[in-house]
This record gives sequence, C-alpha cells and structure tokens, in this order.
Amino acid sequence: MSSLDHLRKQAKLILRWHRDGYVPVAAQIRSLLPRFAAMSDIDVLASPFKLGDAQELVARKLGFQDWPALVKGLQAMSTPTTATTPPSGIIAAEPFILVTDFDAALAFYRDKLGFRVAFSYGEPAFFGQIVRDGARLNLRRVCGPIYDEGCGPGSPTSSRRG
Repeated sequence: MSSLDHLRKQAKLILRWHRDGYVPVAAQIRSLLPRFAAMSDIDVLASPFKLGDAQELVARKLGFQDWPALVKGLQAMSTPTTATTPPSGIIAAEPFILVTDFDAALAFYRDKLGFRVAFSYGEPAFFGQIVRDGARLNLRRVCGPIYDEGCGPGSPTSSRRG
C-alpha cells in the first residue's frame, strides 16, 4: 500500500470518527482547521464535515496547506532523481604474499614487473613492501609450511561452531 493510500484511509477514519461523535477528533479538527477554531467540541461534531475536510486535516497534520499540496509533495518525494551515486569501490588493498626466498621475490617484482621497493626490514630481510602505481604488496618470508594440518577441520584442536 502506498503512503497516499494510507493517508486516504486515515482521512476516511477521521470522517467516520466525526460522524460517530468521537470527542477526541473534535480537538484535532478545532486545532488544525481554522474555520472550526472558535467552536466547542459539541459544535464541531454537530457541524457538517466532509471527506475534503478530513483530507485537509490529514494534510495539515503533515505540514501541508491542503490535500492537493500533500499529493503533489508526496509525488515529488517519490520521483526518483536522475543523479546516481557512483558505486563504492576499493581505493587500496595491501595483500600479504608469503615467500620462501625473499630476495628472489623482491628481484622478480622489481626487475620483471616494474615495482619499486618501499621498504624492507631485517638482516637478512624478512618483510617488505613493494609499490607500483596504486598497488602495494607486502612480502613476508616464511621458513616452514604455512598450513598446519593439525588445525584443519575435524582435528582435535579445531573449534566447532554449531
């Protein structure tokens, strides 16, 4: 159901409350519709009240002058704009590359692929970063297996999530 349909039903409910003599609606009518401002609750409920009056009441509750202004305002709010927001993107990523021969990897990226060395640590070097355009790669020397089979699924040391 659109919000305009909801507001139409709200106006019909206010009209029904007026016809049924529901006193709390008289206070709303008196406070929002100037032509009823000087009347008592009994007088408001006894005076003629049409669907157009109820629609005006709904519009004024939402800050509009009248029902046509409300309809026009809702249409303006629901009309999609032509400007689109560009999709979000990754500006930078710095992956880690695990290597067994740090110097050979550094030479490959530098000499063959055109990266430059941003920094390296250790003597002999065990960690460093290479840069080319917007790419930054972190190289990390490892001396043994990087996967421990004892930590895989089904091993006694793995934690199970249920």
